[in-house]
Amino acid sequence: MFAFLLGFGVLRAGVDGRLDYRAVLLAGVLAVVYVAGTWQEKRGVPQRRATRYSWLALVTLLWLGLVVHTPDFLWLEFPLAFLYLHLLPTVPGLVAVAGAWAVAAFVPAWLHPADWTVAAAIGPAIGTLFAVAIYYSYRALAREADHHRKVAEQLRATHEELAAAEHQAGRLEERERLSREIHDTVAQGLNSIVLLARATRAQAPDSTQEGLSTIESVARENLAEARRFVRDLTAADSARPLPEAAAEVLARMRRRGKALGEPTAFELHTHGQAAALPEPVYSAALRCVQEGLNNVVKHAHASRAVVTLGLFKDAVTVDVVDDGDGADGHFGYGLRGLARRVEDLGGSLSLESTGAAGTALAVSIPLTSQHAPQAQRPGQVSEPGPGPAETGTQ
Repeated sequence: MFAFLLGFGVLRAGVDGRLDYRAVLLAGVLAVVYVAGTWQEKRGVPQRRATRYSWLALVTLLWLGLVVHTPDFLWLEFPLAFLYLHLLPTVPGLVAVAGAWAVAAFVPAWLHPADWTVAAAIGPAIGTLFAVAIYYSYRALAREADHHRKVAEQLRATHEELAAAEHQAGRLEERERLSREIHDTVAQGLNSIVLLARATRAQAPDSTQEGLSTIESVARENLAEARRFVRDLTAADSARPLPEAAAEVLARMRRRGKALGEPTAFELHTHGQAAALPEPVYSAALRCVQEGLNNVVKHAHASRAVVTLGLFKDAVTVDVVDDGDGADGHFGYGLRGLARRVEDLGGSLSLESTGAAGTALAVSIPLTSQHAPQAQRPGQVSEPGPGPAETGTQ
């Protein structure tokens, strides 16, 4: 539009007989300056605010020179209105647009009063209002498009997390199945061979003692290997320390927040050092970290979120605190499921919000299951005790 109106002004000035070397020179310089500035912006060349304002002032002065020389260039006021609104803050931009309209409407009245009419002021006013309406409508559409882009990014990230969780669940289920199969077939058979070889050796003659000892030794070695397979299959994913797994969750949330345009800084603090955690406690604590940070990224719009893990002899605690928008105190689907999971382990979950000052999620899970046989961590298979009391039903 700028190029068309500039060329139209030159052509119109030539038709009216007002095109001289000064108009040609000003129009040429204005074209070069305008193209140079827009070319740098299109190339993404970083510019300081003073440089942009200087360029805008130079374009405006050259346009004023053309308008003073001939009113055929006053229509350049419309693309200049877009420049003012784009490069200047809201109020100065609107003031600059009003000033440009005043120049386009009243400078010709001052220089050529005989040819000026009220329509010469109303026409630019209508065009100027139309340009402002177009600009702000476009900005609203751009914000809406950006919002939908962020929603799409969030949906894609959620879909990827869900797919990864389903894939991980499938892997864990298959590992559990394989570990049960190995335990119930190979390990049971080898354990029976060990027991039979030991019992037979106690009653066999000396000539067969060496062979039976060899059978028992080989069976024991293979039984230990089978148990190692069972332990590796069932505990591989939860064998990592909880702080290391939580740090990976924080790294994933940093990437997700960056993709969504959220400038949240995530921090992890750990207190205490517990031994290997029971699998239900380990999974629940890690799930608390995931759910708490997921709510921060989706709802809080916080600048800082801190995860604190407490690993003690009798309990594991998880605290997720942020300084973003406060919650309304009602549990969503994710928090309700998490609360039930924590309660099933005898723990407690609380959510506290102080309005605009942020939200705190606090979880405490007792480690009483460490003393209960049914809560034994997967992969920890009891060793058979020596002697004739062994039954081979491990």
